[in-house]
Amino acid sequence: MLLAALLLAVCGVTATAASLTNLTLAAALELAEQHHPQLAEARALVEAAGGRVQQAGTRPNPEVVVRAEQIPFKDTPARDRQYVVGFAQTVPLGSKVAKARQAELLEQETRARQLEVVRRAVRKRVHTAFATALYQEQAAGIQTRIAEDFTRTIALIKARLAAGDAVPEELARAEMELARAEVEVRRSRSLREQAGRALVAALGAPELRFQSLAGSLEAAFEVPTLESLNARLAEHPELLEAQAAQKVNAARLELALVERIPEVTAEVLYRRLEATRQNTLDIGFRIPLPVFNTGQGRVREARAEAVAAEARSRFKQSELQTQLHTAHAELTTALANRRALQDDILPRATTVLKAVEVRHAAGDLPLNDLLSARREWAAVQLAHLESLRDVMRAWAELAGYLAKPAENVALRP
Repeated sequence: MLLAALLLAVCGVTATAASLTNLTLAAALELAEQHHPQLAEARALVEAAGGRVQQAGTRPNPEVVVRAEQIPFKDTPARDRQYVVGFAQTVPLGSKVAKARQAELLEQETRARQLEVVRRAVRKRVHTAFATALYQEQAAGIQTRIAEDFTRTIALIKARLAAGDAVPEELARAEMELARAEVEVRRSRSLREQAGRALVAALGAPELRFQSLAGSLEAAFEVPTLESLNARLAEHPELLEAQAAQKVNAARLELALVERIPEVTAEVLYRRLEATRQNTLDIGFRIPLPVFNTGQGRVREARAEAVAAEARSRFKQSELQTQLHTAHAELTTALANRRALQDDILPRATTVLKAVEVRHAAGDLPLNDLLSARREWAAVQLAHLESLRDVMRAWAELAGYLAKPAENVALRP
């Protein structure tokens, strides 16, 4: 299935052809990796930063100087004309080129960290949307089963009514419950369709369609200790991004300081003196005088940006630690609820329902007891599915603190 999803992604499947069956979570994550526009944008920004690195490492181009001086005008003799041909080269001082390149290299690293942040956010949305869609699909199945059970109950009551062993009120009550069950079936199917659309939106590929999902909400999860998660917090891409941005602003401050040094332009010119038929050589330098523009505003801006980046980095670390503790607590609680429902409540509800169905079929229990048992069984089933969905959602939140940053982004100038 994963191979089929990859083939669809590579071939650029159209809306009429991209219909998937038995979509797994792994295939959904891979489809998002291939299709999601936010990831495409983040990759393009990394490439754009590489272009700036390449440009920042180049030196100013030399200039060709061509002049004709003392052109005859009114009383100016033609023999006084002079022709000048030469080159001028601007020379950046104070390692400006190296510092500009270093700043852009750090900016490219920051963009790569941002790509990883976007990737994890997309994966979390896909994971959560997949869990919700799978829950709605299975919930629709439970509602359908409830309606089918009421259909069989109605058939049984009709048979008992024909034998004189039931009253018409029981049949009316069962038919009313069937009508309610059919309302829930339609509602659950509508919610399943909405969850499917939300999953397609999370994949970032609205042209894709899937017929069914494959997977289980019963997956086993092992909760890591909070201490081990805290130890890996330094590897979180959001924190790495904030730290990379801090380095960028420090580098830009250094660049702003060195940019205050004026650039020198050297000139080497050949001059032809028509009056004396002589060839001469001119050598000179042009140095800007920092009278009006001293670069202090740029330095002030860069210094303030560096302070702001350092503050953002400290805040991000505190924020991530709080989010980590919350995600760990939510997953721990969700797993405990799932175990209680799966090991204690669900088996007992099934046992009670089977016993009540047998006794009702034998005529030992009234219809009200059967309806009550079925409602309790359905509520427990849905609660169990909800607990599994909550586990997958909480795991998707915590997974961002477990995986190491991806190394598949080639940083090239």
